[in-house]
Order: sequence, then C-alpha cells, then structure tokens
Amino acid sequence: MKFAPFATTALVTAAATLGASGVHAQSSVTLYGIIDTAIQVANTGGRTVVREASSSVAPSRWGFFGKEDLGAGYTVVFKLENGFNANSGAMASSTALFNREAWIGVRGPFGQIQAGNNYTPLFLSYVTYSIGELNALAWGNATNNYVFVPVARTANSLRYASPEIAGFTLRALYARGANGSSGVPASLGDTLSAGLNFKAGAFSADVDYLQQRFAPTATLTTTTPVATGRYYLIGASYDFGGLKTAALYQMHRNATGVNNSISSAYATPNHDFYEVNALIRHVAGGSLLASFGQYWLRSGGDGHALSWAVRYDYLLSKRTGFYAGVAGVRNHGSTAFTVTDAAGPGIAVGAGKNITTEIIGLVHNF
Repeated sequence: MKFAPFATTALVTAAATLGASGVHAQSSVTLYGIIDTAIQVANTGGRTVVREASSSVAPSRWGFFGKEDLGAGYTVVFKLENGFNANSGAMASSTALFNREAWIGVRGPFGQIQAGNNYTPLFLSYVTYSIGELNALAWGNATNNYVFVPVARTANSLRYASPEIAGFTLRALYARGANGSSGVPASLGDTLSAGLNFKAGAFSADVDYLQQRFAPTATLTTTTPVATGRYYLIGASYDFGGLKTAALYQMHRNATGVNNSISSAYATPNHDFYEVNALIRHVAGGSLLASFGQYWLRSGGDGHALSWAVRYDYLLSKRTGFYAGVAGVRNHGSTAFTVTDAAGPGIAVGAGKNITTEIIGLVHNF
C-alpha cells in the first residue's frame, strides 16, 4: 500500500507519539475492507427491474481493527467500521461515519467486554446459521429477507463474551436506546440480549433471547407508551466437509397491535420465521448454496411469505470471489418481503406480490 507524503508523515508522528508513551507495549492496527458490486434483474408486479447493486453478498465496507498487549494476559482491542455504497461512493449512513461498528474493549482470562456500537448475540446467530461461502446472512439467505435490523446492531451498548468452557460460550449485551435523547420515551430502544453457544467438533448450536423496548407508532413524544418485545431464537449446524447444513428458527412476541416494522420506534410485528440451508462444496470448483425459509405474521393482520434461492460462489483468488444466483419470494396477504441485499434495500415489492430475481457479481477483500 502506498501513502501520500502527508499521510506518511502523520503515521510516523503518530507512531513516535505512541512509542514515547508506551515503549514496552506491543500494538497493531489493521486497515481492511470489502467491495461488492453486482447486476440484478428482477420480475415483480408485472414489471422488470434491472439495476446495479452494491453489497449484495457482502456489505461493502472498510475499517480499522487495533489491539495493544497490556501484559499478564490482557489486551485492549478496538474496531471502527464504515459501510458504503460501492456504486455511488456514498456512506451507508448520512449521520455516522463508523455506522457498522464502533467499540473499544478489553480481552483477558475473563473473556472480552466492549463498549460502543455492537452487534447483538442474536445477530451472531444469524450469521452462524444463515450460511454461505463468500459471506453469511447475504443475498439468497431467507433469514436475510426477514430480519429486523434494529435488533441486530445497537449503539450505546456493553457486550460481553465469556471464554469457552467445555464447548460453551456465553454472550450478553445491554444497550440504552434513547440514551438520554429528548422528545422520546426515556426507555425507547433499551435492549437486553443473551445467548449460549455450544461447539463440539463439526457441530454447533445456539439459543438466544433478546428483549427491546418499543413504541407502536412512529410519532413519538416523551409520554408515548412503551412496551417490551421479546425475541427467541434457536439454531444448529453440522459440517460434513463436502456438505454443511444449518437451520434456525426465530419467534417475536409481545408486540400485539404492530402491523408493520417501524424502525424509528424499534417495533416489528409478532412473527415466526425459519431458514434451512445447505452449502455444497466442490461443485465445478466452487460452492453451491441452497436456502429455503418461511415467515408468518402472528398478530396485526394476515401474512405469510416463502423464500427460496440457489447461489453459486467461486473463489477466483484468496481475496476475490465471483457469484451468480437465482432467488424468489412468494408473499401472501400483507407481507411485502423482497430478496434483500446483505446491506441496503432490495428491490421494492408490493404487499402480496411476488418477486423472482437473478444476480451476477464480484466481491473483493483487501
């Protein structure tokens, strides 16, 4: 990597400053990123849509990961990660530079604790059991079509992960949603989550719980009523070598009266969904992903959706991958799900309408 003279001078100055303040510390900072772009062709509601898409299989992003060894088995770690649109160059968020992750923590014999903008234990199970070769929880995965984003990532949060003991790892998170913001209920968005993971050889399983304070409408005042929605998830996978299978099931309860997802109010309807998938390796030099899943509304109206996909992933090198696939969603009643990209919106679908889409794309890691 080549740096401009100014950047080189800045790095040397920063290194000298760090060296003066901690001669014995062992530290490192890694710059990393992914660029993903694709062409999608979709048919929905009697029309054909052709578009260039960013972040279909892997969210286009760049970031820094750093660590410093404190000695005695303790390490300070941090991560700053920005999402962007590879086609336009725009940031994924107009209000936050490091919109995907921004945290600092300490790792030691007790495990790891970190504070900032963190993924929840629920999200970690999504990416564990909504599988893929180039990336998990991506274009083609049924779970990716159904997930509610505010329960996947939380600002103003503390997250803890225990050491692995007899195959078990405990994860927990607590977040202040509104975090003292004015004009909204004091507890809006408050999130509590815990998950237990078990691994034994090629087998993995997770049980997760998440509760989040929500308001049933997008119009908010300090006196808007707030309730607690509860998510329950189980997942399991087994890797046979040439074949990896995985499945997950999620339920959301205690959101009676919520008809549609309202992100600003942290609300999503009562629902169930599941995904079953298989990753078949060594197919024409690449891997074949097959995914199938269904979603049911449990309150707030009649709705049901079915998602299916087949995607082929091929590694052109250690850093570059090619993918192509076909996927569809069948909506019934009030549901309006689409085949969603790994980051950013999918092609819009009307309530009760279907979509079938094909994709071809390229992803590069740096």
